[in-house]
This record gives sequence, structure tokens and C-alpha cells, in this order.
Amino acid sequence: MKFGLGLTPYSRFPDLASLQRTVRLAESLGFHAVGVGDHAVIPHSHASTLSPVWYDPLVLGTAVAVSTQRLRVTFNTLVAPYHHPVRLAKSIASLDVLSGGRVTVGIGVGWIEEEFQALGAPFHQRGAITDECIRAMKALWTSDRPSFHGRYVAFEDVAFEPRPVQKPHPPIWIGGGVRRTLERAAELGDGWHPLGRSREKLKRDIEELRRLLAARGRRMDDLDLSYTLYQASVAGQTSRHTRAAGGDEATVLSGDPDQAMEEIAALEGLGFSHLTIRFRGLTHQELCEAMERFQEDVMAPMGIDPGLA
Repeated sequence: MKFGLGLTPYSRFPDLASLQRTVRLAESLGFHAVGVGDHAVIPHSHASTLSPVWYDPLVLGTAVAVSTQRLRVTFNTLVAPYHHPVRLAKSIASLDVLSGGRVTVGIGVGWIEEEFQALGAPFHQRGAITDECIRAMKALWTSDRPSFHGRYVAFEDVAFEPRPVQKPHPPIWIGGGVRRTLERAAELGDGWHPLGRSREKLKRDIEELRRLLAARGRRMDDLDLSYTLYQASVAGQTSRHTRAAGGDEATVLSGDPDQAMEEIAALEGLGFSHLTIRFRGLTHQELCEAMERFQEDVMAPMGIDPGLA
């Protein structure tokens, strides 16, 4: 199992120094990646569950990359309709080159309609826009003379450099859990990153994904499976943290180390190989302390040594 650190809420990082301390500590503790989300504005109707503080994901990802040597930058997830595909492809390729190939591109359709309105993005076409975005970026990253003709983006015989270091392109993880998300992962993805699913729903979704992949001549081994867990601060706080996370109890990792390892093993048994851990509602100092405890109590017993991401 590879562990990532979810950086949200970003209010814990008022400056570059606090961010650098955190990500460098994560790297030294053996975390494999840092998870970066994507919001531009937060409607007040969502203020109880979403912090209003959101750094630009590509700027934040760059800051993480230049502050570390091995830690991967995992966007989980970029909301495709919020970005022009050509500019997004350029930013991701540039970051992949400058980081030495340490980028994973989580892509999702988004869900907050008011945020789409603020950005002038069409909410009801977000699925089709996302599909085109992925295909257009792949064309730019892999073709000598890229051309693409879609409903929402088009270009003809262009030069595009630099191309990503990772070949054929950085891994693309499809975020979400509805049927169309599974189809998108089977068609276009290198990974699947569901959100807020119970263990039983995950089992059913994985079986459906297996069927969709087989219909396209692909196998489950072709995809990375990634999940995000909100860690309870101490044992016995699972239900409260579930409410705070707005999800099923399967999305919350127990604060008891033995139980946490059992929960991680259950996800590993389903085929998940990447877990992003979010230590919610903590100050910057408490976050660093929680990371150190997690390494000592969970990662080390699982054979993940400090400094080995």
C-alpha cells in the first residue's frame, strides 16, 4: 500500500514555510504522494463541510514539487470543466518535466453548480467536457503534430512542447463513483479514485468496472485503485468524523492503530493500492504530530520505513 497525505484544509498553511515543513516531513516519513484538490470559490451553503481556503491546485502542486525530491503530486481531483484543456495540458506537462516525472492527474467532472456558474462553465455538459478534455490532453502529450476536433475544444496540426517525462503521459485517475465514471475509467483512465463509498458499494463498483474493462479488452491490472480516508484523531471518534467528512463510515479510518490496519487491509483486499489520508480539523503543529504518530503506529508496522516513499 502507498500512502498519500491529503493537504486540505489549506487554512493550516498560511505561508510557504508551513507548507514546506509539512511536505518535507511527509517525504521523510515515507509518504508516497501529496493529494491536491481543486476549488475556486465555495458557496456559503457548503461552508459547514468545505473550508473557504483553496490554493490554486497547479500553483500548489508546483510548490510541493520544488520543495521535495521524491514525493509525487497527485491531483485528486482536478475539475476538468474549470480549465481549458490546452492550458491544463501545458501546465501538467510543464510540472511533470520540472518535477522529474512526479505527477498523477486525477480528473473529475465537479459537483457544485454555483461554482460552475461563478466560472462560467456549463454544469449540465460537464461529463462530455471532461471526456473531451482527457482526449485532447492525450493528443497533445503523445502526438508529434497534435490535432483534435471536438465540440468544446479543437486544434489542428500544432506544435506542443515540452511533453511529459512520463510515457505515454502522466497517469490519469478518474474521480467519482457513478456509472458514467466507471465507464470513463474503463475507456480513458489509468486509475479510478472513488469518493465516499461504503465497502459494499466499492465491491459492486469494482465488479462492474471489471466487466467494463473486459468489454474493452482491458484488465483490472491496467488500473490503479485509489481512495481517500479521513482519519479519526483518536479511537472512538469514527461516527463524529464520518459526519464531518459527509460520508460513509468506510471513508473514515479508525484512530485505533490495530483497527486502522485491519481497515487498510480490507481495502487492499479489494485491490486498492493507494490511500490518501486526510487529518481533518487540526492545526499545522497537530497535523505534523498526527503524521508522525501515523507513521509509527500504522505505516512502520506495515513495513513502510521513514524516508522510503
